[in-house]
Amino acid sequence: MPDRINVQFRTLRRASGLVQEDIAFLLGFKAASTVSRFEQRSHEPDIRTALACEHILGAPVRTLFEPVYAEVGRLVQTRARQRLDSLTALVGDARHAARLAHLARLAEQPPTLFKV
Repeated sequence: MPDRINVQFRTLRRASGLVQEDIAFLLGFKAASTVSRFEQRSHEPDIRTALACEHILGAPVRTLFEPVYAEVGRLVQTRARQRLDSLTALVGDARHAARLAHLARLAEQPPTLFKV
């Protein structure tokens, strides 16, 4: 299933000249199969591993694991819409303006790899 492959991670790893065994060693794993699972998206790294990958490959976590980043963005967007819907009684209350504005921005923005 090509759409399940984490293309950016694999592409950047290959461009670096490192093989899966190198990445595994640098991450402190015994087997390259863990790195393979990251590339195949059958396993997601914990935050420390993701940040280590950022250091090793010189690319932001959101780029290295873009499919996961996009999925999380969609989930946050959906939840922000739900939260806004549940807070309709606060609309017009100045004490909650910043909170509601931030939730509205989260609910409207599509997840994108290139937004800074």
